[in-house]
Amino acid sequence: MKKRGRGIATIMFGFGYGEGFPDHSIASAEVEDEGKILIRTAAADVGQGVLTVITQIAAEVLKVKPEVIRIIPGDTHLTKNSGSSSATRQTFFTGNAVKKASEGLLSNIYHYASIEFRSNYVELGIKDGYIFRNDNPNNKISYWELAKRVKEKGDCLKAEASFFPHTDKPDPKTGQGEKVYVAYTFVTQVVEVEVDTDTGIVQVLNVYTTADIGKAVNPKNVEGQIEGGTVQGIGMALMEEQVVKEGITLNPDLTGYLIPTSMDTPLFTTRIVENEDSEGPFGAKGIGEPATIATAPAIANAIYDATGARICDLPITPEKILKALKEKRGDCKE
Repeated sequence: MKKRGRGIATIMFGFGYGEGFPDHSIASAEVEDEGKILIRTAAADVGQGVLTVITQIAAEVLKVKPEVIRIIPGDTHLTKNSGSSSATRQTFFTGNAVKKASEGLLSNIYHYASIEFRSNYVELGIKDGYIFRNDNPNNKISYWELAKRVKEKGDCLKAEASFFPHTDKPDPKTGQGEKVYVAYTFVTQVVEVEVDTDTGIVQVLNVYTTADIGKAVNPKNVEGQIEGGTVQGIGMALMEEQVVKEGITLNPDLTGYLIPTSMDTPLFTTRIVENEDSEGPFGAKGIGEPATIATAPAIANAIYDATGARICDLPITPEKILKALKEKRGDCKE
């Protein structure tokens, strides 16, 4: 018999290393030749789209098209520390570092342009990589021509910035602190499942997600991370089980260690809540790990709703479901 159930779970996730651990990111921005602006960052893009995010941030600050931005990523000879791509931290930390570096570059552009135009910077405007006098927009100079003139004077159009926020170590007795993490992401998921009580097989049908991520710098990226993270959560909830005997993993490959495929992917409905964070770049917060955390408890609740069997250890395999249903009926004999 197939039974349907619905479960819900809500989580909050403090991102960044937090708890007083020194956590920072460094980035630089400079006007280079051939109509490009170079961003240097060691942030590793592991599929989460951080390079897209920082491209958008730099382009927004410098008032240029994203195609103008060129990034040198993850080269230890050419970039400074950006911290790890973990703890859901890169958008917040490197995004802030890139934003501050871009703002520093923009201030230098205004400074040297005001000298060129013999005008106060408040009388200048910027659009598409050109700076001009507001009272005469046709009198303009590109960032790259300005950089050449600045270079002739022995200087360069470049800026570097570090984002290094403070967090507090939690009280060892209470676990509390004034600011233990830089910020928190909130996610609620509702999951609908179908459970075959004859086989114990669970099919995840629909997942409804609402996530407060501050500001979606790239909404499609955010939706993609939520959906990908949810599928990982499905694997954690239903199938991913490492079998160890006497210190040896008995299922070391994907033949015995199962992960979700496209056939296990449910229908997604995602709603993004943009409750801007006061310190995030343009109000943005992280969504990497929070996208995964609520899925397993929501599935466990949905299975309970469908069958009345409460299973508290993961993964919830068909064998565990059938055993729980037998115990619920009072039939524990083989």
